[in-house]
Amino acid sequence: MKKNIFPVLAFTLATGLLSCSKSNLTQLAPDQLTTDNYWISKDKALSGLAAAYSQLESFTGWDNYVEARSVREFYREDYIAPGEDAYNYSWWMDHYNFSFTSGNYAIDLLWRDNYRGLNLTNQVLEGIERIPAGSIDDAGKKQIIAEAKFLRAYYHFKLLTNFDKIILRDKVPVSEADLAKGLSERKDAYDMILADLSAAVPDLPLKSERPAAEQGRITKGAAQAYIGKVNLYRASEDAANAATYYTNAANSLKTVINSNEYQIDPDFLSMFNGTTKNGVESIFELQQTADASNGAYYRSFLSDWVAASDLGGYGEIYGTQRLLTEMKKEGKVATGGLYDPRSYGTVYFEDSYFNDATNPRVYGDTYNNVFGNGKNIIAFRKWIPPTPDRIGRSNAINVPLMRYADVMLLYAEALNESGKPAEAVPVINSLRKQRSNMPALNISSKQEVFNAIVHERVMEFTLESSRFYDLRRWGLLAKNMQEAGRTFSADKAYYPLPLKETLNNPQTK
Repeated sequence: MKKNIFPVLAFTLATGLLSCSKSNLTQLAPDQLTTDNYWISKDKALSGLAAAYSQLESFTGWDNYVEARSVREFYREDYIAPGEDAYNYSWWMDHYNFSFTSGNYAIDLLWRDNYRGLNLTNQVLEGIERIPAGSIDDAGKKQIIAEAKFLRAYYHFKLLTNFDKIILRDKVPVSEADLAKGLSERKDAYDMILADLSAAVPDLPLKSERPAAEQGRITKGAAQAYIGKVNLYRASEDAANAATYYTNAANSLKTVINSNEYQIDPDFLSMFNGTTKNGVESIFELQQTADASNGAYYRSFLSDWVAASDLGGYGEIYGTQRLLTEMKKEGKVATGGLYDPRSYGTVYFEDSYFNDATNPRVYGDTYNNVFGNGKNIIAFRKWIPPTPDRIGRSNAINVPLMRYADVMLLYAEALNESGKPAEAVPVINSLRKQRSNMPALNISSKQEVFNAIVHERVMEFTLESSRFYDLRRWGLLAKNMQEAGRTFSADKAYYPLPLKETLNNPQTK
């Protein structure tokens, strides 16, 4: 369901500063912006930083964000099924069937957009040093550098979680030789990512120190949360040093918890339908706004892509019975005799909760249209606006990239893997109580705690770009794909290097 819809980027730099292509490595005319005459003030540095933010999650168009990101992040999960229209797009279905090759369009965009982000980020880190001392205050300079280092870590980590080996970019290419750089070992990539995140922490403000106009910009808590996450991912790949990484993860995540900057939002659904933005649980969030008063906005049609056709969307993705079984497996033990409230905030399914004439919850009176006549539909509710009039129009629904619930569960996991399941259980139960008022779990063994974490992550993060990567780092990817009846082989755990890269970069052959 292709559309030529592109958001207007809130901030851009001149074309000569946005690319590292061959044409931009040559001398430009004197009246054009260059790296020599652009970096003259703090305002320029902030504009450069905004451009570096612009590549987050490929949020630069319909192809990049709505289609390509969705098939990469969602179609590789074992709890989803593509809608009928998806079969018209082979480059989508190649992800669901794990038959993708190096020429797949979504893989090419993932590589391209993140390396664009790295190029823009490195321009900030190098360019800011050219600004005359009197044109930028020391504190402001340090904070911009810290944000840029976080972004460089983020882009590298995004690549590392999708490709077995990546090219580390720590400077702006100035020659053809710089562009043709070889692949790095995963150890070196992890080292650089963690070094950048650690370097960023001291000069980043807390969330409470950010003024309202700076909502969405990186904070100290975001950097500390990602230090925890990166260490946890690394531990799953390096058994010999796993204990150290689990300890590092637990320490950093505990710091976020102890900061008292965040809390669990009791209104789970509001974080995914546009009614809550940058709320109490938000640590790092992809910003979207429909405010075009200044001529610039970010918004997308992701809701249309996700919404079931029965609800007026394109119906490109649905939940499976395996997902619903997992979400309902504790039974109706929540307040009011309901299933875990997070299930209702994630999917629409046939249940009395949705079939309530006094409080319609399926876009008014459409319950029978969706579930009548024996239809067995499991439609996603996440990323869908609260009222049907928004379907078919662009929506400004922020996308949480890191939230406090993730910190809590990653912390519980780090404790459990460090041989401290008794310390992990209260963390899990605290999340369950604060979020859904669900009964406390009476568990004690490491395996029981791990199983609880697996379940809690399904309840919290379904359709939030987590499940595939969780299964892979837990060593459960092949097992769950087999249980889901999916075709999968170990060589598809990571993407192949994009064909364009291997053709143009002799160092990757």
